[in-house]
Amino acid sequence: MKKLQFFAFIIAFATVFSACSDKKVEQRKDRSVGGTSEILFVTQNDEQWDGQMGQAVRDFFEQEQYGLPQPEKNFRVAHINVTALNDMFKKHRNLIIGEINPDLTNPIIESQNDWQAAPQYAIKIKAKDAETWVKVFDNQKDELKKIFDSNERARFMDFFRPMINTKVTETLKNTYGFTMTVPEGYYVAKNQDYFTWLRKEEADKSFGLIIYQLPYKSTDDLSEARLIKVCDSVTQKYIPGPTDGSYMTLDKEFVKPVFTVTPDFPAGYAVEMRGLWETEGEFMAGPYVSYTIVNPEANKLITVEGYVYYPNKAKRDLLRQLEAIIWSLKF
Repeated sequence: MKKLQFFAFIIAFATVFSACSDKKVEQRKDRSVGGTSEILFVTQNDEQWDGQMGQAVRDFFEQEQYGLPQPEKNFRVAHINVTALNDMFKKHRNLIIGEINPDLTNPIIESQNDWQAAPQYAIKIKAKDAETWVKVFDNQKDELKKIFDSNERARFMDFFRPMINTKVTETLKNTYGFTMTVPEGYYVAKNQDYFTWLRKEEADKSFGLIIYQLPYKSTDDLSEARLIKVCDSVTQKYIPGPTDGSYMTLDKEFVKPVFTVTPDFPAGYAVEMRGLWETEGEFMAGPYVSYTIVNPEANKLITVEGYVYYPNKAKRDLLRQLEAIIWSLKF
């Protein structure tokens, strides 16, 4: 059960949908279903989906994801009515169920991890009317997005774990003292002076993971200006472009880097940077996401950046793959 915070309502929490925890031996969960970056919203009728409840869910989760060169939504919100909620749909990875009951005095939240499948998060919000339902949802939407993002990473890890590249993993462990679940297909393109460049090249697209380590002196090393400056200096030195004098750099004019403090990163407190990379002197660009963390035992600052090059094609889910790999980092 995940604890949720409410500000304006008295909420009753309950374990819902099943009594699995009462079993002495819990059966292995089925794998959750649903498209990548998809949320299933279950309502009692089409009017709720077409009205302010459905609008609130769509407006939040279907915002454009920052840092992508072509417009792509953070999530796609699919819809069914509760009468169609069969065994297959109950296994959807990211599930929101809305219910209006005029007899309710206070809103009620019921939620459960891995209800019918794994990874999965199912949440039911009950309220006396649509206006109250939307207010409850608005208080929870940021936390829900974090959970659904985590589910997407977990889904990719289910695929990557059996195909881990042990050679790459050992290189990272020996160089930096951490492990990371890097799947087959990636190779070490460069590894020198505490800089490592992992690449995966396909016919029409490229993936990359850039890892580098620097001394950690003070919290100033985690400032936005410092992180941008260091990243640019590292890529200019180690990531050449296709022609003489060209090199990778961060776009700081059209899609400026955005920063998010990420205290729940598995390896510890991290600063996330997200935006668009480009090639100085060439017409090449794509999205990236990076995480910078402090290794307190070694007093070192480690940055891991994932980038995608896939011209004129959708890149959201490819970037999610790289994000999942980076979130597997553990000292």
